[in-house]
Amino acid sequence: MNRPDACELLEVARETLLKDVFPAVPENLRYEVRMIASAMGIAAREAKSGASVSQNEVAAYTDILSDALSVDPASLESSRQAMKEAIRAGSFDAPGQKQEQLQAVLHKAVVNALAISNPKVVHPSKRAS
Repeated sequence: MNRPDACELLEVARETLLKDVFPAVPENLRYEVRMIASAMGIAAREAKSGASVSQNEVAAYTDILSDALSVDPASLESSRQAMKEAIRAGSFDAPGQKQEQLQAVLHKAVVNALAISNPKVVHPSKRAS
């Protein structure tokens, strides 16, 4: 793998933007610079862990839907679509183990997405590996 990788490049560029460029930016453009820095941080976290988070989400959906619908194990979008269809079809309406599994899977998906998009709101102990 090439060094620095995409994540490292984004992190260095973001740090440079905030430490060296931001102080010289006129007050009326500082919000925009902060938005750019935020987007760079999200992109860096996505580059670092997005693929494994997506794979884990697909695996969780595949596991919970194994007897309900077929899921394309290579596609996050198709997995999410299959999950939406199963929920709409009432596959998890009855209280019990399947409903609890669904809640756990969806909770983990939301926490993982927040760990990438807004990690300040997710306690480190709640993040998936």
